[in-house]
Amino acid sequence: MGINDWWRDHPEERYWMIAPSRGVVGEALSAPVSADDRRFEWSHELVGHTQPGDTIFVWDRTLATPGIGAWGRILGPLGTDERMRHGDSLPHWRMPVSDTLRLASPISLTALRRIGSDIVSVRDAIEGLTDGPVYFPFIGGPDTLVPAPAYLTKMPRDLVALLSSRFGFEFAL
Repeated sequence: MGINDWWRDHPEERYWMIAPSRGVVGEALSAPVSADDRRFEWSHELVGHTQPGDTIFVWDRTLATPGIGAWGRILGPLGTDERMRHGDSLPHWRMPVSDTLRLASPISLTALRRIGSDIVSVRDAIEGLTDGPVYFPFIGGPDTLVPAPAYLTKMPRDLVALLSSRFGFEFAL
């Protein structure tokens, strides 16, 4: 099993969304490396597919109203380190990131659901052009949209453009 890197030939696809359990990214993306197919976790393996210069958006569930609350840049280089877990030493991806910057106005789930049909349209378009999973950051229908239950997801450029136009933040796309 491996990652369906549908963005490989599309250099403009350089956006991700992370949902850290404590709302803070820290100095690096860090996730266990899958040792075999039985323990394959795509949201962890995506860390190994990020590139220096990529942008990450942070889903912050610690905000009074959870939502996309910050962004940062992937710095690199990608490496691995060992972490102790239940007495075993396990390899982890480690990708250094910049300090994150808070959005002036976090993008809440309620706000995302207001444009849910547009978000679902972006997802459907990507899925229609891609064989295999696309690792989209949101699941559900327009009115039931929620963040995917994953550490790291792929945020398509068209979704970043949609959010930028609707919520007033600027990114060079």
